[in-house]
Amino acid sequence: MNIQGLPSQLIQTTQTENSKPKGNFGALLKQYTADVNHDVKAAAKNAEALAVDGTGNVTETMLAVKKAGLSFQMMMAARNKMVDAYREVMRMQV
Repeated sequence: MNIQGLPSQLIQTTQTENSKPKGNFGALLKQYTADVNHDVKAAAKNAEALAVDGTGNVTETMLAVKKAGLSFQMMMAARNKMVDAYREVMRMQV
């Protein structure tokens, strides 16, 4: 498939991502939680290096902290949506 105007690397990446096997929902949530945890730990490590050792980069530290915060907010928003959906299902009369 050849689309003019798009780099071939982008097309190959998209095709590869679409052909990946899909996991179950629980595994997806577990992976996303682990990713958020990794982001938070990396931000804490960068902040500690900057504050204690003075060896960190301010820009990288602020980006890591912002990324961790946004990841955590997104995870909590998804969690709240899932809890709301669960409550709605439990309110349904059978």
